[in-house]
Amino acid sequence: MRFRSFMPGDAEFCFHLRNQAFIDLFREELQPEGVAAAVNAYQPADYTRMAGQGSLFIVEQKGRRAGFFYLKRIETAVAELCLIYIDPRLHGQGLGSGCIEFIDRWVSSHWKAVSTLIVDTVIPGYNAQFYQKVGFVPLQHTVCNLSGMPVKALRLSKQVLPSS
Repeated sequence: MRFRSFMPGDAEFCFHLRNQAFIDLFREELQPEGVAAAVNAYQPADYTRMAGQGSLFIVEQKGRRAGFFYLKRIETAVAELCLIYIDPRLHGQGLGSGCIEFIDRWVSSHWKAVSTLIVDTVIPGYNAQFYQKVGFVPLQHTVCNLSGMPVKALRLSKQVLPSS
């Protein structure tokens, strides 16, 4: 598994992978209007914009794009894992866990004052178990704004593990 910075040519990949997840995997947990709002929340140009506002990484496996994640520092000691998506055909192969390990190392070496990583999920039934497996703990219920639509979410947090 390899991690690299986002390049503008990755925008369509990110757009399609995220939309595929909401349409194929998350529709059981969200109402149809929630899925539609999620799909419409980010267009390809938004990923290019995000890359300039935070740290957007592409996950590669065997020379092919396998996923992506977006980190943003929101306070001196807090960073947010805003987005993380792995190709569903590759779920269960350790890529998500590998991403979290990389994130811990990257944050502790690039944002040294950050001690806490948070993530908000609008589909806790689908992925809270994964987040807890990699060290996150439920913190509070919150609301995410998807294309102007408020959607209930669960916020989880974890301590950033220092670089070894």
